[in-house]
Amino acid sequence: MRLMRHRYLLAFLSAAAILALVGVAIMLGTQRYREDARMVVHTMEVLGTMEAAHADLLRAVASQRSYVLTDDPTYRDLHATARENGRERLAALERLVADNPSQTARTRDLAKLVRHRLQLATEAIDLYEREGLEASRTFARTNRSLETSLAIEQASGQLEGEERRLLRIRRDAAEQSATAVLVLGAVGIPLSLGILGWVYVLLSREVRERAHAEERAIGLNAELEGGVARLERSSEELRQLSRYASLLQTCRNVPEALDVTRRVMSVLMPTVGGTVFLTRSSQDYAEAEAAWGEHAVPSQAMLMPTDCWALRRAQPHCVDDVHDGVTCAHQELPPPGAPASSACLPLSAQGASLGFLYLSAPGRASLPISIASTAAEQLSLALTNLRLQETLRQQSIRDALTGLYNRRYLEESLPREIARSERRGQGLAVLMIDLDHFKAFNDKHGHDGGDALLAAFGHLLQASSRGEDIACRYGGEEFTLILTEITPEDARRRAEELRAAVERMSVRHLQRNLGDVTASIGLAMFPDDAQDAGTLQRKADAALYRAKHAGRNRVELAASG
Repeated sequence: MRLMRHRYLLAFLSAAAILALVGVAIMLGTQRYREDARMVVHTMEVLGTMEAAHADLLRAVASQRSYVLTDDPTYRDLHATARENGRERLAALERLVADNPSQTARTRDLAKLVRHRLQLATEAIDLYEREGLEASRTFARTNRSLETSLAIEQASGQLEGEERRLLRIRRDAAEQSATAVLVLGAVGIPLSLGILGWVYVLLSREVRERAHAEERAIGLNAELEGGVARLERSSEELRQLSRYASLLQTCRNVPEALDVTRRVMSVLMPTVGGTVFLTRSSQDYAEAEAAWGEHAVPSQAMLMPTDCWALRRAQPHCVDDVHDGVTCAHQELPPPGAPASSACLPLSAQGASLGFLYLSAPGRASLPISIASTAAEQLSLALTNLRLQETLRQQSIRDALTGLYNRRYLEESLPREIARSERRGQGLAVLMIDLDHFKAFNDKHGHDGGDALLAAFGHLLQASSRGEDIACRYGGEEFTLILTEITPEDARRRAEELRAAVERMSVRHLQRNLGDVTASIGLAMFPDDAQDAGTLQRKADAALYRAKHAGRNRVELAASG
């Protein structure tokens, strides 16, 4: 009997030790994964701050040039704001990389170059205000700002390359941590269950003598099964969160990130209703953009930021039972007697409010707040990066004054549209448009009047274009319009309609009409006039030249030259 007791005791201790080791190992693995995930978030924050600092530099330089060209004091204020924001973000970047000596050195070198470039832009503004446009242009040609900008791009590339290398290392470490937890659970738990099963068989042979021991084994078995279920759920949640973070990092736009969120959250929280609310850029409304599950506490689809405690306080607002707690104004409470819990988790990054994650489920305190908070942090970073990428992309392909695409976008798009037209067997037209006597108009009404004319014509060109057409500002007072899937007859008709619309156009500035305006247009067709982008543009330009020398305010075809 004593030997049997020793065997039972040894078996129980072995199973408990293995389970304890597995539990400790999983806990350590979970802590390691959280630390790895935190470092991944830190690296993403460094990259986001770098991109924001670079965007501020671009805005500062662009606003300096716009101020010198337009003499609009708004651009000078924009320059000052962008310059200060850039300096603050550089300081924030230095703090973020303070734990990495090599990155700290690179950041200091980059900050020195950026501050020098900002100083050159500020000096150009000061010189323009003291001595005029020509002096500012001379300064721009001689101050080696291009070399500084190239050095900034090189330094930024080195800094970003190192951070992305660290991001790959830390992401791999997080995956390894999650895998280790799964392996420990897969090996240790079956082993523990096997030992307990063996103990249970032995105890069943001595039911009468060991009744109290059998009851103890049954209770321990139930506890172990609960632990197994919890460990399995924890491992699956870690795996899903890791996969979610990886998917978010590869999303190309906000709708794609929201769709990934909807699909992953419906698996992670199957009994919870959830909705992602995003605030408009004006910050006046928040609107439901993605939802999953069924809400126990429904919410309005559109609401003001003041209707949500999480948005007002910039902190999570969780209610264990909506009938007893302080709820948000956008919630629609269920009937009394049906307990339900809710949570509003703000989505924010770098101090900017992006919206909030709304969750609700039946029952009291029934929400997985820890999982939801981690998902909200990952979604916030992804949304911030995607919006910043879209802003930078639009700034790189749009003309600020007219809102049209710029010449760079034209040169990228025309070969692509020609190839598409060739595949479909459709025609394509290129219209080169020049505003007649623009220099005289500019001399008469000043640069502000000239800008007003260019902006008005940009709006007219956009209004006259179809969704598939591409309207661009080619340079100065010259514009280009690409008409896709069109015949020569329809292209000629569209050109004449545009010329007539310019003739009827009224340009107002400072509450006065600036006078009539006309335009000359040169038109070239693919494939009739040329088969490649460069030749097609040259023929359209030659037709425009003939239109101007034939008296202006007319349309000339490349085929007629």
